[in-house]
Amino acid sequence: MNNESTPRDEGLRHWAETTCEQAAVELLIGFNGGHLLDGPWVRRTDAGGCWFDPEVAAAECGSALSGGQRRVLQVAMSLVSSDHPVDLGDVMTGIDPKAFVLVAQAMGQAYGLAPSFHDMSATRDATEPTHDEESL
Repeated sequence: MNNESTPRDEGLRHWAETTCEQAAVELLIGFNGGHLLDGPWVRRTDAGGCWFDPEVAAAECGSALSGGQRRVLQVAMSLVSSDHPVDLGDVMTGIDPKAFVLVAQAMGQAYGLAPSFHDMSATRDATEPTHDEESL
C-alpha cells in the first residue's frame, strides 16, 4: 500500500474543515488505493484546490462502481452532508474487511473516537485472521 500523499490528497485535506469532512476525506484517500478520488465528485477550484461534492457523488453513485465502492462513497457523502443519510447496516455487511475497518475508523474519527488514519498498519492488522486454522 502506498502511504505517500498526492497534491490532490493534500488539497482535499486542506478543504476539510469539520471532523466529519476530515473523516470523509481520509476514507476516500484510504479506500482501494484512493481509486474513488478519480470520480467527478472530487472537484477542482480555479485556484488549484479541490473539494468533495456529495451532490455530484449522489448523482454518479450508481455508475460504473462496484457495490463496495458505492457503499464507501455513500458513507463519505453522509459524513459531508446530512442530506445523504446512509444505512450502516447495509454498508457494513456489503464491504470487504479492509473497507469495513476504514469505514469504522471514519465513523470513529468523525465523532472523536478513533486514532488518525495515517497509521494504516492498523488496517492491515485488523483484517488478518485472529485464529490459528489448525486449532479449528
